Amino acid sequence: MVAVASVWKKKRDALKARRDSLFETYEKDPQNFHLAREIKDIDDDIAECTQHVEQERRAEQRAASAAKLVTTPK
Repeated sequence: MVAVASVWKKKRDALKARRDSLFETYEKDPQNFHLAREIKDIDDDIAECTQHVEQERRAEQRAASAAKLVTTPK
C-alpha cells in the first residue's frame, strides 16, 4: 500500500509544480480566465490525489491496528 500512496504523492507533487508555474503567469495577467480555469482544474486534481493519499494512509493504519490485535496462540 505504501507504493500506491507514493504514486499518488508523486502525481500530486507534479501537479503542484505545474500549478505553481501557471499561477506565476496568472499573477502577471489576472484577466486570463482560461489560465484561471486550468489552475482550478489542477487544484481539483490535487485535491483528488490528496484524498487518495489519505485513504491509503488510513488503510495502512487499519492494517497496522489489525496486526496488533492478532494474537498468537500459546
